[in-house]
Amino acid sequence: MEKIVVPKSQTFDVTATLECGQVFRFAPTEEGFKLYALNHTADIKLGEQVEILCDDAEFFKRYFDFDTDYDFIQRQVQDNALVSQAVEFGKGIHILRQDPTETVFSFIISQNNHIPRIKGIIERLCDGLGEDMGGYRAFPTVEALAAAGEDYFASIGAGYRAAYLDRVAKAMLDEDMSEWAKLDTPSLRQKLMGLYGVGRKVADCILLFGFNRFDVFPVDTWIKKAFEAEYPNVPADKMSVLLTQKYGKYSGFVQQWLFYFKREKKV
Repeated sequence: MEKIVVPKSQTFDVTATLECGQVFRFAPTEEGFKLYALNHTADIKLGEQVEILCDDAEFFKRYFDFDTDYDFIQRQVQDNALVSQAVEFGKGIHILRQDPTETVFSFIISQNNHIPRIKGIIERLCDGLGEDMGGYRAFPTVEALAAAGEDYFASIGAGYRAAYLDRVAKAMLDEDMSEWAKLDTPSLRQKLMGLYGVGRKVADCILLFGFNRFDVFPVDTWIKKAFEAEYPNVPADKMSVLLTQKYGKYSGFVQQWLFYFKREKKV
């Protein structure tokens, strides 16, 4: 095992980063968290500094996005109003650099769902179809997902999403995510929305969390509440376009800080 030691910082909060709705394969422990990502795992110990004991230090350094200057970005988006309040509340959040394929299936499962149930479905998915890594299971390959069948996804509690998971897995057998990653954001969004059951909001979540496209602004109930006075009666898809125009290349960061602030503070 390898260790990453992260000095205490106002712009990195493991708890907020994991619990802000962008990732689902983690669980609290007595000392911090147990985290799974693709076919890797990490034990995270919280204290005066953050200690990440993991199987691949380079993977997790990238995963936690330690090379991005969050302090700089936070200074750029200050507005002395709602965004500044959200940044102050959630300024320790990093946007995780997750595997695109894992993110596609995770966010299909997430739609119209609540976090404990999402986590349970994904855990059962990994337990049933993921490679045994010795003490835990990897996230399943596309091949394993495509071979499972709709009935299997229904049996682990996916509900109506079972059909989405089955058809998307089969469709992705012939796709190369590294080629998708070369597309510009609008073209990649269209690719994602071509997957069965994937609409604008889920596509934008995948763009942000799986492909690290920060020029997107996923709009859900909490974001609509945040901007209902500024954009009354504006549909979610149109609001997403307007907010991306407003916040530009920092849209994804602003969205996550605002989402976390509105959900946790309920203001």
